[in-house]
Amino acid sequence: MSPGPSSRRKVAMGTKQGGAALLILLTVLVLGAATLLVSRLNQLSSRFDDSRKTDQALVAAKEALLGWALSDEQRPGLLPVPDLASDGNYDGDSDCPFGSLNSSHQLGRLPWRRYLNAPPAAYCSGNRGGVGGLLKDAAAEPLWYAVSANLLYDGGYPVINSDIASLSSGWLTVRDRQGNVLSNRVAAVLLSAGEMLAGQNRSGAAATADNYLDSVTLMGTSYSNADADLDFIAASESDTFNDRLVYITIDELLAQVERKVVATARACLEAYAAVSGNKYPWAAPLNATAPPSYIGLLNSHFGRIPATPNIEVSAGVNDAAMQSSWQPANCFSGLSYWPDWRESIFFRVAPGYAPGSGASCPICLTFGGLGNYHAVVVQAGAALAGQTRTSSADKGSIGNYLEGDNADGDNDFERQAASAVFNDRALCLDGGGGCR
Repeated sequence: MSPGPSSRRKVAMGTKQGGAALLILLTVLVLGAATLLVSRLNQLSSRFDDSRKTDQALVAAKEALLGWALSDEQRPGLLPVPDLASDGNYDGDSDCPFGSLNSSHQLGRLPWRRYLNAPPAAYCSGNRGGVGGLLKDAAAEPLWYAVSANLLYDGGYPVINSDIASLSSGWLTVRDRQGNVLSNRVAAVLLSAGEMLAGQNRSGAAATADNYLDSVTLMGTSYSNADADLDFIAASESDTFNDRLVYITIDELLAQVERKVVATARACLEAYAAVSGNKYPWAAPLNATAPPSYIGLLNSHFGRIPATPNIEVSAGVNDAAMQSSWQPANCFSGLSYWPDWRESIFFRVAPGYAPGSGASCPICLTFGGLGNYHAVVVQAGAALAGQTRTSSADKGSIGNYLEGDNADGDNDFERQAASAVFNDRALCLDGGGGCR
């Protein structure tokens, strides 16, 4: 017997109720998945924002540190001592180690406090203080900083010039996430400590570095950003490691310092010419039998910049239109860092702009056969392969300093991108500041 209408209605009602329950279940599952997805996306977005904020702080700190180094009038390239815990706090000051410099003085917080008046006794390199602004990562933690001893004031200023790049020791090392060396010629490292991890305790005024900076073990080898070995790693983020870092190599720093020094030399020469009839003094010629003398000689068109301008038109007779001392007075001998750089900076004066000339071409200088320049100043980079600068004979040979057309003794010069065989910086002078 076939089911009656009542039975069919019950079956249909049961089917509809079952379908509705399934639809509700699916809706709940979809909503749950969507909620998890949104939550996960929010977490990823938050982590991305945090990473971006931290990276921005690190980049800003790098720029501030480079600016600090370039603005040091005693030694361009000098870097500040970190804000150390040894004085019982992290107060933003650049803390003097008071005694022999060692690796414990090279890692601390990035100093930020500047001094408008006399600095506290704990600061040991002038009255400049830190980088001028407190920079923090996304976790609101101030940034950390490690620095090479080669660039620190330790009671005396280090010699900072192009040849510092040839030092084989004293630099920091930075590794990638696999532990491979990215660079072992690092002048400074800037680090973000991030959120406090399990086992760290940041209470108190001067918690030690390992409560901020982390360690990791890769293939059985342990690396720590908090110890005194000055070897740092940019490992992958995990539950036990969340440091982030940027770094400055000595080559990166030195390139900017060299640009400043040679530009300053060019500006001094231009300032002198402006009050000397648009003319330039004789150069101090190279001499392979004696140390550099920095004494300008009559008819010497090329050499090092002399300590005092030689403006003779003949023996004992000066060019009346020219100044007998550098103008302004703070040029060259007035620059405290000049003794460290003068050996590696050369200039040529065009015959038409030398003492006794009419301050005009046609006998002028060129770059690649082009231009009509009054003078050229050239800075030698670090010694390249085959160049030595030790003995008087070494220092008297231009081939140990300059390369290519800059070393051949004629009136034509060249510029190239720095490479393993060329690293000169040559600037032209035209009396009007129009050439570079």
